Amino acid sequence: MNLLRRMFSLLVFAVLVMLTSSAMASGLAGDVLNCVNAERLAVGLQPLAMDEGLTAISETRAREAGVHFAHQRPDGRSAQSVMEDVPYSWFGENLAVSTDAEAAEIVQAWMASPAHRANILNRHYTKMGIACTKGLDGYYYWAQVLIRD
Repeated sequence: MNLLRRMFSLLVFAVLVMLTSSAMASGLAGDVLNCVNAERLAVGLQPLAMDEGLTAISETRAREAGVHFAHQRPDGRSAQSVMEDVPYSWFGENLAVSTDAEAAEIVQAWMASPAHRANILNRHYTKMGIACTKGLDGYYYWAQVLIRD
């Protein structure tokens, strides 16, 4: 009975998070947030909050990934250097490149990769930012920044 009650509570919580997240975060970013939080809730983790500042940072990293696809910035600095003015105690980054801008597909691809999955399911993270930019080569470059402040 306790297991059923817990599962029902998680389901209700997931629906509420998705409804409020959809209202607050629109479009592709909101879709990614909903997919990520569904994965987190499925394993009993707290949902992440979308952070506008981290979304702006993610946009910088997505543009940079179109120039130099690595967890390193085009000028050779570490990916974390993009966080110069943001206090945090935990930092993670997921990058991806795709032929289309489909939120569910990108989250599924990240969940199929052990390192990306570990970032998404890291219990320490509380906030995320996400961005997707179309490169000059026609591909879509994704950057997800996760932190705990």
